[in-house]
Amino acid sequence: MWPGAFMAAMTIGSVWLSGCGGGQRGDLTTEQTVTRVPQAILVEKEISGEIDGLSLSSPTGVTVTRAGDIFFTDTGNHRLIKFTSDLELKTDIGGYGTGSNLFDKPTYITDDNQLNLLISDRGNRRVVRYTSQLVYVEEIDFSDPSDPLQFGEPSGLAVTPYGELWVADAERNRIAIFNNSGQFDRFIGDFGDRGGQMASPEKIVRTPEGGFLVCDAGNSRLVMFDQYGSFVREIKKDVFDYPMGADVTRDAIWVVDANQEEIYLLDRGGNVVYSAGPVLTGTSVALKGPTDIAVLDADRLLVCDSGNNRLLVCRVLYGEG
Repeated sequence: MWPGAFMAAMTIGSVWLSGCGGGQRGDLTTEQTVTRVPQAILVEKEISGEIDGLSLSSPTGVTVTRAGDIFFTDTGNHRLIKFTSDLELKTDIGGYGTGSNLFDKPTYITDDNQLNLLISDRGNRRVVRYTSQLVYVEEIDFSDPSDPLQFGEPSGLAVTPYGELWVADAERNRIAIFNNSGQFDRFIGDFGDRGGQMASPEKIVRTPEGGFLVCDAGNSRLVMFDQYGSFVREIKKDVFDYPMGADVTRDAIWVVDANQEEIYLLDRGGNVVYSAGPVLTGTSVALKGPTDIAVLDADRLLVCDSGNNRLLVCRVLYGEG
């Protein structure tokens, strides 16, 4: 395991993402700095057991909206749950089925530029859009009746500032892009382990600068694309086995690996500077197949510990210096 603490600040020179036009620098930077590296990750709260009449089952995806609300998928119960920023239950929708408020194995979540939510409804092969109040808006079919093999099942998803929707197809090993009207436009990638090729891509994260990070889980790496879909670089580390979930801040990347059952902190140059797990401080139960991670605020993380049927609220503890 990597050391638990680094006391000095770390300054990393790197080029993160480039190729963005229109007068934007995209993710092109000359310096990336991680000023604080954790000493420990403390589990402050476990959200598990019965929630609104059903025991939490295999939570998969979690997101924190710009309004501070928390949404996560209770995949085993085919529902979406909303918590307030104070970690209190607000509402939930779902149940097994094909209707507008029903799901079949929902996984990842993101929000768009109008503050709507988009949910990857994997078993129904669609992406469903709701308002932040969980009012149904529309669905985007992840299928083509004229070519049943064109699409597999949707996984991770993200939205560009212009409303394009990126959807990972873990079964077909590529990303499908839909225009801002919800019409299929093009694919990125194919099966393989070089450049923009992928194997079982899972979560997609839009970086603060407008590019995209993809958890290329089957290749044990992260891959980066610019906003137009051009491959930029990879982050491939010996510690990775099946990285399923990630979140990106201005100076850091948080990653959870479902097989290694650990949490990793990387600087924006792609260097692993800290790891924790499988057992985290504050709990005696080891992580089991964690699938997603989201930054709640400057010092807290949310982790979908899917194999243990719980959502963890974690405090990142930093030392002096």
